[in-house]
Amino acid sequence: MSIHKTEAVVIKTQPFRSSSLIVTFFTPQLGKIRGVVKGVHREGEVRQAGFEIFTHAEFVFYEKKRSDLHLISDTAILESRHAIRNRLDTIAYGSYFCELADELTEVHDPHPEIFHLLQSGFHFLSVIPPARLALLFEIKLLREMGWLPYLESCFSCGAKPLEQGYFSVRQGALICEKCRGQEPGAQPVGAPVLAVFRAYGKDALEDCLRVSHSSVIENQIRFLITQFLNFRLGKVLKSRKFLEAIKPILNH
Repeated sequence: MSIHKTEAVVIKTQPFRSSSLIVTFFTPQLGKIRGVVKGVHREGEVRQAGFEIFTHAEFVFYEKKRSDLHLISDTAILESRHAIRNRLDTIAYGSYFCELADELTEVHDPHPEIFHLLQSGFHFLSVIPPARLALLFEIKLLREMGWLPYLESCFSCGAKPLEQGYFSVRQGALICEKCRGQEPGAQPVGAPVLAVFRAYGKDALEDCLRVSHSSVIENQIRFLITQFLNFRLGKVLKSRKFLEAIKPILNH
């Protein structure tokens, strides 16, 4: 049994037996890790605080060779992120970031960029409109996982350059007018939407945040990305359902 010490962000917790927790946390170098912290409920709120969702902390854990569920022995909080927990919208969107990262990744699969994306997402949640930040978070996460929709040419015939086209959720790619009949459910994508979609896929998160675009364009991209994610995941995430349920409240 080897011991590890690493910084990480907590993306999920669940009760385990009477007084323990299963904690899922994302690290820069080790990827996603799942571990058990024993007796946490018996040791009071100070102990529990290190394992709250969104928390940036330093973890010490013992790696079990025959299991993906390791033993967490200690934690030291680096950033508690209380500000996220003070508002319904930031709680909801922060939880969505966590669930999406959890669903798209496997344990022990290193993705330093995802760790930094989570850090950036939590940092900007209180200063950037959460819905806009979520769209960029989705696109950057898809890019890191190799799931980013292909928009450079027609997926079917390879025709390019395409100033506009049709987006196939099934293929996760752009289809030209000539090949549209092969994908009857493909959604039309105009030139302005396509240009912004491509830029969001290529540019750094901070660069995307510096440029403003119309809500109409971003809403169209959001619709396509949501359809694509639901199709690829084969379900609607619980946090996404919750966001949809509270939209009327958030919009007031």
